[in-house]
Amino acid sequence: MHTEGEKIATGQSVPDIRWLALGAIAGLIMAGYGFLRQAEVGDDLPDSAVARVNDALISRDNYERALARFAAEAGEPAAAETRGWLLERLIDEELLVQRGLDLGMAQSDGEVRNAIANSLIASVTAEADAASPSDEELEQYLADHADRFSFIAKVAVEGWQTDDEAVAQEFISGLRDNGEPVIIDAIRTIPDLPAALMPIEILRDYLGPGIAATTAEMPVGSSAIFARRGRWIVVRVTKKESAVVTDLNSIRNRVIIDYRRNLADETLQQYLDGLRDKAKVDVVLP
Repeated sequence: MHTEGEKIATGQSVPDIRWLALGAIAGLIMAGYGFLRQAEVGDDLPDSAVARVNDALISRDNYERALARFAAEAGEPAAAETRGWLLERLIDEELLVQRGLDLGMAQSDGEVRNAIANSLIASVTAEADAASPSDEELEQYLADHADRFSFIAKVAVEGWQTDDEAVAQEFISGLRDNGEPVIIDAIRTIPDLPAALMPIEILRDYLGPGIAATTAEMPVGSSAIFARRGRWIVVRVTKKESAVVTDLNSIRNRVIIDYRRNLADETLQQYLDGLRDKAKVDVVLP
């Protein structure tokens, strides 16, 4: 067996043993799924396996993936001795996996449990994550979930400005406490600012792009202080109006991402429901 960091006879450097040992947690996951198939003692190895470690088979697919990973990292295919070294590392990894299971890590180790759950979720939702819906399906999805693709089209605000931050802080405190502005000499309304609903593009002309963008995200009735061009601006949102995007082409990627996420959520929920139907679950509320 080659030691870590050693060069094999062909001159090809073998990777550190931790290159595959770090995969032990993945082996724990695969064991939990049953990917490492159990074999009866004394059975001949099937064509789909390259080794048996106790009662577990190391699949040829797993071995080929290890070879491909090595070739990608080394920039060249694995030589004959390297292939043997990699198989030895897979055997070492399987021994670590089996020992981890014997120690109850799948039940007691939080990181292992989370890794198993997350990897199984990824496996269950893989098809949904790669779904390629037709235009008709996307159009229907957009129509059925229009609220997910809405945006703030218009905002109505009140605005005041002052040269003194302390005055702005005192003013907004009174505004929030009383609900109505208390006008003092040191603060005044922003000239010509319309009180009616206006598109965000127009609001930018009065408040600047940064303040306008933030204001669009504020709840109705809320207020905030902003610094702009040496002055302090107090803004209160009085009304908002949303609009829905109906043109699929303008937000196609966004709709596809949301479609896949929704499909993955539904797929996972169906899978969990199936597990619950087959399981016996007893709960004692605290």
